[in-house]
Amino acid sequence: MHKQPLFQKYFTLRRLAIGLISVLIFLLAIFIGYFFGFRQAEKELAAERNQTQKLVQQIKSLSSIDENKTHVKSEQTPHDKEIRRIKKELDDMLERERISEEVKAHHEYAPDNKKAPPPPPPAREIRPNGAEAKLVIIMDDVSYARDVKAIQSTGLPIVLSFLPPSSRHPDSAALAKQQSKYMVHLPLEAIAFHDEEPNTIHIDSSEEEIEKRLDALKQLYPNVHYMNNHTGSKFTSDSEAMDRLIRVMKKEGLQFVDSRTIGTSKAREATGRYGMRYLTRDVFLDDQDGVANVKRQIKEAVVKAKRYGTAIAIGHPRVDTIRALKESKELLNGVQLVGIDQI
Repeated sequence: MHKQPLFQKYFTLRRLAIGLISVLIFLLAIFIGYFFGFRQAEKELAAERNQTQKLVQQIKSLSSIDENKTHVKSEQTPHDKEIRRIKKELDDMLERERISEEVKAHHEYAPDNKKAPPPPPPAREIRPNGAEAKLVIIMDDVSYARDVKAIQSTGLPIVLSFLPPSSRHPDSAALAKQQSKYMVHLPLEAIAFHDEEPNTIHIDSSEEEIEKRLDALKQLYPNVHYMNNHTGSKFTSDSEAMDRLIRVMKKEGLQFVDSRTIGTSKAREATGRYGMRYLTRDVFLDDQDGVANVKRQIKEAVVKAKRYGTAIAIGHPRVDTIRALKESKELLNGVQLVGIDQI
């Protein structure tokens, strides 16, 4: 039998050893790569878990803020203050979105029917020949500094009627104090309104409750002499409720201006019983959307002022209303724009 040469055996064993070593090196490389890769992945997962825990803590901190509790300032961390600031900015943004759709004449007299026409004003006497035509423009629902700034940008002597302060618009009273003259937009109960203001006066409010509410408003608005109703279709159409309100207002030295959110308002009868003047809205400027519509309503208010000697128009601090007023100065030259105390 032919025997394999010694050098060939040696060569075969050498190749086998090299092969085994290569396999071992390859397996070792896989193990090392897996080990370090696993450690890296574990570190990344730990970092993600840590970040998640931080976010959870931030969410808990945010959700734990109670608007109705007073915290000592020294106990507030910069982080808490930042969360409060962000939350306030978010609330303000949501409020701006809300009022962009809600602050319209419809929420005064027909919140569920956008096509409903406003209640017409009562019959009036034609003005004497030669009497000067005076027009009062009242801007309702003034609640924010941006409202005041927008109204003042018209350059017109518009009467600002401020909503009482609430958690949604806490600065309205402070803004009013910066004005020489203003009105208060008094929330009264409506037949159908889904976003009632806090401390709204209802038809079952007692005379003592009404007096307490008006006293509080006089403290907030020390220069107030006139109030017009915010909503109030249910309240102003109730004879007994209006009698209580007007009796208290006369005692407090306040004059009621009927926004006339319902055609069956009893304000005229109530003010007559107590020897007070009856002042009422003649025109809503922005009962329909659009600059052109507001201009038509301005023209209607001018016509009424010339016909009767005086007229009261009510609008809201909306973009279309402000723009229309800016563009109607020539039309308004036909009347004298005055304050509510000048008619």
